[in-house]
Amino acid sequence: MTETPRQRARIETEAQITAIGNRMIDESGVDGLSLRAIARELGVVSSAVYRYVKSRDELLTILIRDAFTQIADAVDGALADRRSVETLALTMLAWSRGHPNRWALIYGTPIADYEAPRAETVVPGTRIMVTLADLVAESQAGAEVAGRTDVSTVHAAALQPLRDGLDELGLDYGDGVIIETITIWVAVIGLINGLRFGQFGPGFDDVEDDLMSGVIGRLGE
Repeated sequence: MTETPRQRARIETEAQITAIGNRMIDESGVDGLSLRAIARELGVVSSAVYRYVKSRDELLTILIRDAFTQIADAVDGALADRRSVETLALTMLAWSRGHPNRWALIYGTPIADYEAPRAETVVPGTRIMVTLADLVAESQAGAEVAGRTDVSTVHAAALQPLRDGLDELGLDYGDGVIIETITIWVAVIGLINGLRFGQFGPGFDDVEDDLMSGVIGRLGE
């Protein structure tokens, strides 16, 4: 169906709002977001912006969804050239370096008095984890992984919420895949957060990739 001029104008304005919001996040973090400032940049009155974004919370949702989509697209692009857990992890790390405040927006401390609507953020927010689960399942297919995927010490009920979440996304993985995916995911997110938020102290700028590769190698991936 051909878009009408009004529809095209709306799409373009929404894209401008997202771009300006991303720049505000990049420059000043969440505290720098302002619908009034966005209106000034667009050259319109504040009330005009509210026709596209009704509140700061709605703007946050748009930017969170966009950040999840951008990092997942980067991962997918990298995996097209080399399909491995290490590629996934290194791509996430590189994206976090390029967009530290957007990384904090989606993987940092929850924003006070804001709750992301599941209907709008679950699918984009779980794309990379689903991809990781696919990679783990591929690596386990026909491999001797009993030592790494023994889930006998994990209470069955502990994995049920994750089984339910995967089922919601139309995926069906065994407990071995689920627990190994969690193990890798926690290691990757934890390492990137440690680096981005200065938890390890200074001196890692030139060795981040080597450190990540070492952690993934330690996990046997």
